[in-house]
Amino acid sequence: MEKEGKEKWKDMLRLLRPHQWIKNGVVFLAMIFGGRFFDADCWLATSLATISFCLMSSCIYCINDVIDCKYDRIDPVKCKRPIASGRVSASEALVTALVAALLSLAVSLVWLPAACTGVLAAYLCLNILYCVALKHVVLVDVMVIALGFVLRLEAGGIASHIWLSQWIVIMVFLLALFLALAKRRHEVVLVNRSEKQEGRRSVTGYTVPFLNASLSMLGAVLILGYVMYTLQPRNGVEYEYLYVTALPVLFGIMRYLQLTIVENRSGSPSKIAYSDGPMLITGAVWFVSFMLLVYW
Repeated sequence: MEKEGKEKWKDMLRLLRPHQWIKNGVVFLAMIFGGRFFDADCWLATSLATISFCLMSSCIYCINDVIDCKYDRIDPVKCKRPIASGRVSASEALVTALVAALLSLAVSLVWLPAACTGVLAAYLCLNILYCVALKHVVLVDVMVIALGFVLRLEAGGIASHIWLSQWIVIMVFLLALFLALAKRRHEVVLVNRSEKQEGRRSVTGYTVPFLNASLSMLGAVLILGYVMYTLQPRNGVEYEYLYVTALPVLFGIMRYLQLTIVENRSGSPSKIAYSDGPMLITGAVWFVSFMLLVYW
């Protein structure tokens, strides 16, 4: 009985998908790019905003898994998810979603500016629409995912009282769109190989050549946008050599294109962030060089 209880808790934890919380690290970008990385007050406010988004995103995962369970059952990988496998019931998942959403809003209401609660509410409504209908609309699906990352960034800026450059907002949107399209490409390839059924997401509106062209275009625009950002004065201060940090950004985008187009490994951006050595090294090089040039 005790063993069954432990397994149940493990399944409930899997339902919340804590491995996906790395996406909510976008909340910290406002603090990093805003020059307030060593501000203790910013760390506290940003951490609370991140916790709120982790809870709210887990709420959305629960709702999504309930809606998608009949499709997940026929997927060779997703059939192992707690609801699809029958280890967690739909009612248990919905109660968990409600608790996660209430906790998220409570953290925001008690410790963060009121506008943060508005951003969280907008994120919740947008993603419920996505789970119910928008995920089936070609191009709109990936646009909604990208907007979710912009809302994370905005929450970080509001929580820390940091003005966000328009270039940062544009780049976060484009990067999220880039990653979402790369994931769609992975799905299209699997469907074409008959390794995956179309399931809940119609992939008929996407083709591999279209996605390759879109990814190449977005990669080029991302690089240009980042270079423009590095040349823009912030708070009246010009950082003469900040453009040098565009090199690891360029390598990172090209590496991700290689993983996507050559190796077809873009099915899980979170997994790549955790496990791909060159991407991890590139991220570390960018972070160290950026911090030295901006903060030293």
